[in-house]
Amino acid sequence: MMPAASMRVPDEAVASALARAQAYVLEKQSPNGGFCFYRGYYLEEPSLADTWHGLAALSTLGAVPWQGDSHAAFVIAQPVEPQPFALYYRVRALGVLGVADPMAADVRWAIGSLQIRRHDPAVHASLTLSLQRLRCTLWLKQHFEMPFEVDEIIQALLNCEGEKGGYGTPPNVLDTEAAIGVLKLCNRPIASRTMDFVRVMAEPNFGFRLTAGALSPNLETTCAGVISCSRMDMPVPYAQAATAFILSCQTGNGGFGRSADALPDLALTHMALTTLIDHA
Repeated sequence: MMPAASMRVPDEAVASALARAQAYVLEKQSPNGGFCFYRGYYLEEPSLADTWHGLAALSTLGAVPWQGDSHAAFVIAQPVEPQPFALYYRVRALGVLGVADPMAADVRWAIGSLQIRRHDPAVHASLTLSLQRLRCTLWLKQHFEMPFEVDEIIQALLNCEGEKGGYGTPPNVLDTEAAIGVLKLCNRPIASRTMDFVRVMAEPNFGFRLTAGALSPNLETTCAGVISCSRMDMPVPYAQAATAFILSCQTGNGGFGRSADALPDLALTHMALTTLIDHA
């Protein structure tokens, strides 16, 4: 059933959802260290990505993991991979835990070696993924106060925005949110047509639609729309509908999936909590 645009989501409903989500995340702590979203009685494979999302979700909730030392040991034991996502998860996870990295010199070298690249469809079909990689690279270099030049990359990004606003082919909310994230990280102004595009993509039943010609009601689309509004300091047109839809994506065990009937995971749960708490 579609959430009504005029629905007022009770504060207690949100509080209950957050409590259930916290229980879900805590349950995904692995006794061997780290987090694993699909852990069960016979399967225990914590990953660096799940560990970051689990710790970030708890941090957003103001909660503390039960096994902080083992989580830190798990992160530190991972090889220092010279790629943006792995380095980002490592640095952010240890930052949340307040633990120094004994491999800090290797981490700095790996980050210094990261190339700042513009989107190449031949390499990455997804503009969103390409921009997320770029944002991780830029964040890491900023965090470690490393010099970098992005003027050419930013100009290329600005040049690919649609005439009526929005990024992607066709312009869509996911690519647009990723582009806004890069621009904000680089302290670049957001064009008024970008705001107009996000405003037009607002939808009274689910919060946001993916493109002008496709509804695609799912957690990522609605969260991307809400986060875009927040980053551009503009009100969410159908805030209550967006909140109601996000809450409808919470499953029986407290985790969030792409839709009400989808499999939950830690990354989606982290996204939902960040949207509800930091951006809604």
